[in-house]
Amino acid sequence: MTGEAHASDEYEARLEASEDSPLKAAGRWTAAIFSATLGDAEFEARGAEVVVHSRTDDTVLLRMETSNLEEAERLIVQIRKDLDELSTVDFVDEWGQGNTQSGRHTK
Repeated sequence: MTGEAHASDEYEARLEASEDSPLKAAGRWTAAIFSATLGDAEFEARGAEVVVHSRTDDTVLLRMETSNLEEAERLIVQIRKDLDELSTVDFVDEWGQGNTQSGRHTK
């Protein structure tokens, strides 16, 4: 990628708390309590999302929900690496537009 701008010039990845519906939040709490009772920490009461935002207007290009913070941390490391190494076009081709909320990629 010679002479091309990196996707990180246009976008940044952030860890954000999931905005769960009341039903989904209740299910997540139930799974977390059940999981903790069995001695497993696989499920967390509060979900995490990796969200890629535009640096110019904060619109969302990509939103990926994860089951726990550990998974979110692994995912954000990979996304940030790709943002630093790939062009904007290559990043969108690689990750797609996983946008489930507001915002649109316009290029």
